[in-house]
Amino acid sequence: MENDESRRERLLLLREILEHVVKHPDAKDTAEGIYNFWLSRQNAHQTRDQVREALEYLVEKKGWLTKKVSGASVALYGLNQDRMREVENFLQQSGNDD
Repeated sequence: MENDESRRERLLLLREILEHVVKHPDAKDTAEGIYNFWLSRQNAHQTRDQVREALEYLVEKKGWLTKKVSGASVALYGLNQDRMREVENFLQQSGNDD
């Protein structure tokens, strides 16, 4: 069961990933690239597994990201542009909870 701190950490991670794709709607990267290049120092303590879990949540549960597997089973994640409005609404609402 998640405690309040881990829920807050997860929300910050989700927000940061989503803020990146809203600012750069054509951006696509692997989970490793997102871990290395999209996250700020604020989320630098997140593990690769936590980032992968967040990405899968945003793809499978929310539908806000897309996942395309190419070549040697390399998955690229990017914004589902059809859901941009939902993502922006989430970012606006969750930003008001601070």
